[in-house]
Amino acid sequence: MTQYQPYPHPTESPELGFDSLPTPQDRETLGSWMLVVLLTLIPLVNIIYLLVLAFGTSTSAAKQNFARASLIWMAVGLVLAIVLGILLAVAGLSVFAELANMYLSTAV
Repeated sequence: MTQYQPYPHPTESPELGFDSLPTPQDRETLGSWMLVVLLTLIPLVNIIYLLVLAFGTSTSAAKQNFARASLIWMAVGLVLAIVLGILLAVAGLSVFAELANMYLSTAV
């Protein structure tokens, strides 16, 4: 066993041990997540609350990531709704134009 060098063990490592565990006030509770979900169900309040969570400094990393992901999905949904609305409006206008042409051709 002399051919192998002994593994060097760090004497102090700040990322290991009990120092890296979250303090009890940093831990999330079920009630805090219930409040997050409840507030995100209310229109307009959800946008304000998610902005506070996403860019605030006193929230946990899990809630910040949740808020940022929710805001990204809201933006994607808004863009898709706008594109779909424009497509349906154009399709509706072409249908009405076709109906008007058909009505005018039969009325003469």
